[in-house]
Amino acid sequence: MDKFIPTEVKDITDSKKRVMRNVVEEIQNRSKRRKHNWRYIIIGAVVTMSAMLFVINEVLTENEPSVAEQPSPTKIDIDLSKPIFSEEQGVFYLEGITLGDSQAKVIEVYGENFTIVQEDDSEEDGSEADVVMNYEGQAEFSFIEDKLDSIVFVNVDEDYFNKLFNDYGGFKFTLFHIDDVRFFYSNETNQIIESSTQPNNENLYVTLSYAESHLKKEAEYLYITQRNIKSHHSSSTNLNVDLAKPTFTDERGYLYFHGVTLGDSPSKVIERLGENYIIGQADGSGSDFVINYDGLASFNFYNDKLDSIVLIKVDKDYFEELFTHYEGFKFIEDEYNRYIYSEEKSQIIKATTQSPNNDLYLYIGYPGPEFWDHPEMKDIPNPWKQP
Repeated sequence: MDKFIPTEVKDITDSKKRVMRNVVEEIQNRSKRRKHNWRYIIIGAVVTMSAMLFVINEVLTENEPSVAEQPSPTKIDIDLSKPIFSEEQGVFYLEGITLGDSQAKVIEVYGENFTIVQEDDSEEDGSEADVVMNYEGQAEFSFIEDKLDSIVFVNVDEDYFNKLFNDYGGFKFTLFHIDDVRFFYSNETNQIIESSTQPNNENLYVTLSYAESHLKKEAEYLYITQRNIKSHHSSSTNLNVDLAKPTFTDERGYLYFHGVTLGDSPSKVIERLGENYIIGQADGSGSDFVINYDGLASFNFYNDKLDSIVLIKVDKDYFEELFTHYEGFKFIEDEYNRYIYSEEKSQIIKATTQSPNNDLYLYIGYPGPEFWDHPEMKDIPNPWKQP
């Protein structure tokens, strides 16, 4: 084995240093090449993505309308003088808005062109609203705890609403006198739409709200009354009645107009004059309810019996001829008032000319106490006077 032992050990320190230096340089060179390659990869990816985004943006821009073509989010094209009305299962809508909706829903439909009425102002008007949104002084939306409590349109087109009212097939009624105040009413939801002309500016106000207790009571009474009438009356026999020239007859002391007389039922009136009527109540008339035709004839009922009739805008020449040829008891009080009286049945017709239009009104009913004070009645026995 000794022959394999080297006679001299060589110093390899410098060789080791060269190897180590070469290895380090190779590692550094490789590291630089990797960094150099990743940088270009990243740059290429960024350029590619930018190009793709540019192409997509150009395509979308071509398909979108220009800013000038797009409607303003705050400008909604709604005619506040002609609010669109609809009903679904007893819920009333005006332009798709109904009671209970939020402020956000109203803004979505009517736009952002509104002002907020201060809370103190609403309290002065008797309102309990937390917020009142006013649109151009033409419509107000009142909210309680962010729920719509009422809507008021303050200048509604009268012709538009008249047609809307006449065409409405649901329950509707009037109050006070002939078509002074008109209503739509939902017995299911207690929602009510009221229309009335304001005396201060003669604007037609239309309000959607919940019926207050006194109005709800009247509405429900009229609703039930009309339902009962419709369940009892037969089909109409005469739908072409000229209310300006009412047919008059005297049979056994009963004074008839178009075949109806005092004491008749609502069904008899509808049978003779048709179903195109509005039910309501007349303030101060003493009647329970009124059946009204076109604002020209009003039939007042007490205990379900016809108690009086009022005809408006009667043809003067027609009545003059009728009065002249009547052979029963009659007299002329003055140039404005004339009377026909049935002593047998104590029924009276009074023809009076009303200002300011000089329209001729006919009242058919039972005479009041003042009638017996007239000089023409001094020889006529008063059937209502106690012996």
